[in-house]
Amino acid sequence: MKSKRKVWLKIGGSLLAILAIYLMLLCFPQPFFAYSATSGELTLYSDRPFEPERGKESLVAAQAKLAASPLFSAEESHAIFICNARWRQMLFFNRVYGVGGVNYYPVTRNVFLRDALVEENRLVSPSGKLVPGDRTLDYFITHEIAHSLTGEAVGAIRYHLLPEWVREGYADYVGKNSTFNYDEALRAFLSDAPEMDREKSGLYLRYHLLVAYLLEKKKWSVQKLLEGSADQQTVENEVRTSAQP
Repeated sequence: MKSKRKVWLKIGGSLLAILAIYLMLLCFPQPFFAYSATSGELTLYSDRPFEPERGKESLVAAQAKLAASPLFSAEESHAIFICNARWRQMLFFNRVYGVGGVNYYPVTRNVFLRDALVEENRLVSPSGKLVPGDRTLDYFITHEIAHSLTGEAVGAIRYHLLPEWVREGYADYVGKNSTFNYDEALRAFLSDAPEMDREKSGLYLRYHLLVAYLLEKKKWSVQKLLEGSADQQTVENEVRTSAQP
């Protein structure tokens, strides 16, 4: 009996040690990324060489978007790590391997992005093509950092209890900033366009529209939005009603 207990204790201890090492890796991944550029409180790291000035341009664009959020503080630093090598993506993305970016709040402020062409301000999709449209590299940087800002504003438990449409909708709202066209999104929503289906399109356009409606049309504060009291279906019904003549 004692021998079995010792075995389980060893197994448990080994698993805890592996977890501790992995958490340390998420908090201090810099040794795996040899190239970097810094602008203000943001630092972009990559495992592949890139033009520092072009990297700074993406960071400046991300800073401008983040500064528009009342949750942002210029005194807090954030690091972004681009994982070009597949093994790095598997290591740092873990169970969500294949997505554009990942945020590990509250473990760390570090965020990780899939492979990118920094000089073009673009992420590279799993198909090998550049991610098109307004989902630029600076968008993904801003989106993932917005998750950290949201978490720090409401706390770890409340953050993970937020409805997905609020959590992802606000991050998309911050990430796209002035590139979002409310009227176009509304028409797509009313016509039940494919891009409005989160599961099929992989886009947060539907969530973004709902958040934009509450913040811009109803003049809600971000704090009120993040209280998480709004029901998605109720807001969708209001958006439809607001579009009627």
